Amino acid sequence: MYARPVSPVFVGRDQELALLGEIFAGVSQGSPGAVLIGGEAGAGKSRLVAEFTAGLGGRALVLHGGCVELGADGLAFAPFTAVLRGLVRELGRDGVAGLLPQGEARELGRLLPVLGPCGDDGLGMARARLFEEFLGLLAGLAEHRPVVLVLEDVHWADGSSRELLGFLVRNQHTVPGLLLIAVHRSDQLPRSHPLRRLLAELDRLAWVTRFELDRLAAEAVVAQLRGILGRRPDTALADEVIRRSAGNPLFVEVLSSGIGAPVPESVRDLLVAPLEPLPDRTKGAVRAAAAGGVHVDHALLCAVTGLDDASLTDALRPAVRSNLMLVREDAYAFRHALVQEAVYDDILPGERTLLHVRYADAIEADPALAPDGRAAVESAHHWYASRRRPVQALAASWRAAVEARTSPAHAERLHMLGRVLELWDRVPDAADRIGARRAEVVDEAVRAGMAAGEAVRAMELVDTALAQNPDAVRTGHLLLCRGELRFALGRPGDLADLREAARLMPPHDGARAAVLNTLTDRLLAVPRDEEARATAREALAAARAGDERGPQITAAVNLAYAEARAGDIDGRLPRITAARAEAGDLGDHGSLMHALRCEADLLQGFGRYEEAAAVARRGLRAAAEAGLSRTSGPAHAGNLAEALTALGRWDEANETIEHALGHAPSPGLHAYLLVLRGTIALARGDTPLAVTCSEYAREVFTRGTAYAQDRLLLTHLEVELHLALGRPPEAGRLVERALEATEIEGGSRYLWPLVEAGARAGVPGLDGTASRLPVIGPVQRAHRLAFTAETRRPDLWGRVAAAWADLGRPHAEALALLRAAEAAAETGARASVAEHLLRAASLEDRLSAPPLRARIERLARLARVSPGPPAGEPDTGGAARDFGLTPRERQVLDLLAAGRTNRQIAEELFISVKTAGTHVSSILAKLGVTGRLQAATAAHRHGLVRTDERA
Repeated sequence: MYARPVSPVFVGRDQELALLGEIFAGVSQGSPGAVLIGGEAGAGKSRLVAEFTAGLGGRALVLHGGCVELGADGLAFAPFTAVLRGLVRELGRDGVAGLLPQGEARELGRLLPVLGPCGDDGLGMARARLFEEFLGLLAGLAEHRPVVLVLEDVHWADGSSRELLGFLVRNQHTVPGLLLIAVHRSDQLPRSHPLRRLLAELDRLAWVTRFELDRLAAEAVVAQLRGILGRRPDTALADEVIRRSAGNPLFVEVLSSGIGAPVPESVRDLLVAPLEPLPDRTKGAVRAAAAGGVHVDHALLCAVTGLDDASLTDALRPAVRSNLMLVREDAYAFRHALVQEAVYDDILPGERTLLHVRYADAIEADPALAPDGRAAVESAHHWYASRRRPVQALAASWRAAVEARTSPAHAERLHMLGRVLELWDRVPDAADRIGARRAEVVDEAVRAGMAAGEAVRAMELVDTALAQNPDAVRTGHLLLCRGELRFALGRPGDLADLREAARLMPPHDGARAAVLNTLTDRLLAVPRDEEARATAREALAAARAGDERGPQITAAVNLAYAEARAGDIDGRLPRITAARAEAGDLGDHGSLMHALRCEADLLQGFGRYEEAAAVARRGLRAAAEAGLSRTSGPAHAGNLAEALTALGRWDEANETIEHALGHAPSPGLHAYLLVLRGTIALARGDTPLAVTCSEYAREVFTRGTAYAQDRLLLTHLEVELHLALGRPPEAGRLVERALEATEIEGGSRYLWPLVEAGARAGVPGLDGTASRLPVIGPVQRAHRLAFTAETRRPDLWGRVAAAWADLGRPHAEALALLRAAEAAAETGARASVAEHLLRAASLEDRLSAPPLRARIERLARLARVSPGPPAGEPDTGGAARDFGLTPRERQVLDLLAAGRTNRQIAEELFISVKTAGTHVSSILAKLGVTGRLQAATAAHRHGLVRTDERA
């Protein structure tokens, strides 16, 4: 039960306080919880959170981070840097590092250098790794006691901080014991404010609670006045305060302090009224502080005012006594942002310009005066805010943008580059001033926009640059960017842009291999295999000419992958394996994961599902080792889930899918995972879930860029849905439309299942399509055999079942056995019917597929045979005792016996900690033991632990 602290002036918020207490109680039990609190300035948002956290006592670790106002954009990652600084102060550098998954800070040093040097494999993965590392830090803290992370003033958050906030909330369910509270001023959110979009997106998550803190009711205002005055206010005074404050708690407090004095014309004037009777030197120091923001360091303010330590302290002491300002360690803060705004607005324009110039001069003279090494950004802000120094503002903004190249604060870099472009025409010799042409600034802004996820802004910059008819080389670079942006935005024309970019790139250009590799990837997805193979060869030659190992590895993998898809998997797979090994030796995480994805996909396409699952697991481990489990893991999880689905290990597949979906993958990957989940749901008879999955995927694939694999996998699910619901004509029309829209060249892997399904739907004229469709590998041969059995040779169903059995696909095998039984029943061969149904029923027992079981039992009744084992014959499934453990539980038991914690088991198997705990509890119950050590002992005693090395 949440115990509220006693406070005579905290009133009218009992309902909100109780709600926070309820959410914390859920978080303490392992449920995710995030709260987004909005309200106008002075509504008491921070006070509400302070009362709540004070009431927690020692039951939770409370972390605070505040966003800093700095012009149009805040300091990059400011609230999270503040959290890290507080943790390092409390736990020490090694204590913080020890909480991280890898036992060291690999990227957090970019926010707080004391944590150590950062990774050296470029910024491509640094941003994602930094996000995952921060979440991992919170997870490490939450293992000991619940953590409450409070982020204040997120309306001032920079783009990078907003993205990290979104990442934390979306992945919060993976960190039991974490409550995240974000506070913002809703009166500071115009319709175009980017925080609005983020809040709306997060509000759709089940564990997010969002509310606005309303103004106080009249009786609450009276109660607040009673607490402030120590007595009940008279009616006239209460009515006046109620009217003038309009229920705003801050205004009530300010108005109450002015009782008996002349009342200013506006509440804003009332906010600065305490400044008027103070000494002139105090007024000057307070105004100087207001130009620096809500929070200003003592040393910086000394430099700006020209006062020494003692003189500044004496000057500000009256402001602190009058409650205008507060002392925070080595800094000063206004008691409320509204006070700072009111004081700042009261400064005359000329004085304001002079103050900003002094701030900029002071920071440039001594960069250590700026917080957290943000001298360039602070300096740029003050020069820009001075309004009359465009030359200095341009130069400082460029310096800040250049400095940001080495950090993952891409949104901040884009903002500074945008400011350079804005100021360009106001500085006649701008190019000489910064040592860069305007075109170079635009190109860098495009790259920053792409890295920051600001695809629309980046596209605008690209289109503007292309409209100015740049030279061929620059056009090629811009078209490469536009091709990637069009794909990201789901707009047509990406392939055309990439082809033209490749044509324009000269042989010596370092980006030529990159554009050819990107084009190869896209061609393989269309698919246009022949062009993809030619492009991959060209990419490999370009990468070798440039002597760049990363692009060479990617090109080699792409070429081997493209050639293997034509049928030579045994000849080309070793090349991918060799490239993968080279990437691992170089520590090139991106190339390594690309190779593993291609390898798993190839193995899957050729029916080597166990091998594909093993490679996909290697991919998950590679993502974890790179610190990218949540960012890159879902793609490898998709490969794993597809292999497990084919193998009939549906419970494992569903766990993998659910965990991957919990990491908020891209819309296309999300839809693909849902198609897999819908496929399993349909096989198990959950038609409503299958419909929901297919509808979501259809919406994604029709509004964006989707290629053959995505569209045909979805269409196959939709066709099977129609057939299951007894709607063959609708299924047939879907098949016909898909075949009309898809080129046969290169698409046989996904077309053969659809052609086979079309035969079951009675689509006419499929023989011609089947005769033109290539047959590559055993999976496609099995589909072609099934097509033949369906259209004209029902006697082949037994061979179809054998083909699926050889591939280890139990559901496909069982369906083929059922068809073989139906064919045998038509000829009166009851013994064959019984044999086929017995085998099909045995497979169904493993799968738990009620629709299949219903069909088996129906045919058994009609043919008057039994689909079960002969009476009195036990179906033991083997001589060794297995305690009823499922295959997934055996995997968990292996790790448990090796001494892994639930979190380590979850990370290894790419499942949630909660799911890992459920499996451990089930294992303990089945083994009849009460603890993990007993379980490990029993597992070894009964030979339940695998001794072979895990794949």
